[in-house]
Amino acid sequence: MTRTSSRRLPTLALGLLLTGVVPATDAQAQTADASRIGRSAVPKAPEFQELYDFDAAAKTLADATFPYESRVHRAHVVMLAEQGIVTHAQAAAILRGLDQVDAKAASDPPLRTYLPYEAALIKAIGPVAGRMHTGRSRNDLANTVNRMFYRDQINRTIEALIGLRTAVVNKAADNLDTVMVVYTHRKEAQPITLGHYLMAISESLGKSIDRYEQLYVRMNQNPLGAAASAGTGWPLDRERTAALLGFDGLVVDTIEGTAGWDHIAEFASDNAIYLSGLSRLGSEIQLWTSDEYRSAELDPAFAGTSSIMPQKKNPDSIERSRAIASNSVGQLVSILTSLNSIEYQHSVARVPLEPRSLDAMIAATHAMTGVVRTLQPNKPQMLRYAAQNFSTMTDLADALVRESGIDFREAHEVIARVVNAAIDQAKTADQITVEMIETAAQAQLGHRLNLSAAAVRDALDPAKNVSRRDGIGGPAPSSVARMIADTRKQLDEERTRLGKREKSVVTASTALDRSVNEILSR
Repeated sequence: MTRTSSRRLPTLALGLLLTGVVPATDAQAQTADASRIGRSAVPKAPEFQELYDFDAAAKTLADATFPYESRVHRAHVVMLAEQGIVTHAQAAAILRGLDQVDAKAASDPPLRTYLPYEAALIKAIGPVAGRMHTGRSRNDLANTVNRMFYRDQINRTIEALIGLRTAVVNKAADNLDTVMVVYTHRKEAQPITLGHYLMAISESLGKSIDRYEQLYVRMNQNPLGAAASAGTGWPLDRERTAALLGFDGLVVDTIEGTAGWDHIAEFASDNAIYLSGLSRLGSEIQLWTSDEYRSAELDPAFAGTSSIMPQKKNPDSIERSRAIASNSVGQLVSILTSLNSIEYQHSVARVPLEPRSLDAMIAATHAMTGVVRTLQPNKPQMLRYAAQNFSTMTDLADALVRESGIDFREAHEVIARVVNAAIDQAKTADQITVEMIETAAQAQLGHRLNLSAAAVRDALDPAKNVSRRDGIGGPAPSSVARMIADTRKQLDEERTRLGKREKSVVTASTALDRSVNEILSR
């Protein structure tokens, strides 16, 4: 019962993602998909197509959670029989009836809500069907079902984030020496490498994965047995149903079992936090690939085009992903607003986290994974910007401190004069001379500094700027390589934990099936 609502890419599409093979000529692509024209005439990547397909395929919450509700019915009946609240014969009759109604519900959507479902069960097997609801309410039933659905969606989300983080780390490993500029306030700041930048994104993704893993612990608690809110006088075994449904523990207080909603608000919050970071990455890549920056090129399989302008190669996959990120904030605000307007009790005024928003997040994650994996850095252009556009000035100021013994603030002001003079003379940073610095020092400090040409050349070299920063977390290739090695270990651990969580749910599902079969075979 894990990841029942996951949107799996076709086997052929997955193969293409792994191999990078484009299985059609431009002409064939245009025939198959009339939207693939102009400079984006190659076939659309499956991850990009998912941004178009997820909405039409999205389920309502009732439809998405119905398979879980069927499992809850069976676990509750098994527990009632084991507790002697119903006889084994009654339990067997109910379990057989559940199979009949589930089959009808597959083609009859109204049966996927509880009271019509129960009515169909009574019609199928008679009054004994009413015993299934002993000690239970729709309140604790719905909250249990939601938690089962959302825990699988958390695992599904983590799986997608692990895939994105892996793509980011692999691209970083390919670009340890790709010197570029890091920006602050959208102004060029200092030289780094593309690998260094991407490992910052990886660290951010790691924090999101950590948040989702912590949320899973809180989500995977069983509220069944809370009934309407006050519990029940029937001797239910809540731990037994928790075990049969794959929960790690109980929501203990029966009011909290039906009134609690913070786990859903937390899921929406984690989504908005994660997607805001994804949107920032998308914004940066969109700038890099603009006609003015030309620091990178977007793979045409992830680009769109204009219906009128043949030169266009639009970053459609990025913009659609960023729109999804914006919508996630609205989902969070809706949930929090609904909680702020009600008392601490069960209420259908609470806004749930809709499957569509989760499918949208997964689609955006897959799309950006493909964008990163296929991104084509313009390494000469990146290096040119780093060398020419004054990003090396901090190291030049440091060189003045080392060479002449002046303090950093004095060096800072001298170099500010140098930059202004270079701009006035239409010189780039790599054209700064010792004499320009000495002239600025004389004007600022009243004396020359006796700098060496070698020290100035060294300070103006962006690659040497990068290599000097080899401390923990710095942009030097050696430092980034250490981060990559550590992160790959983290990814292995994240995959292992994901596998254990999924295996635990599968194991519980198998145990439930076995218990059902034992009752039916008597």
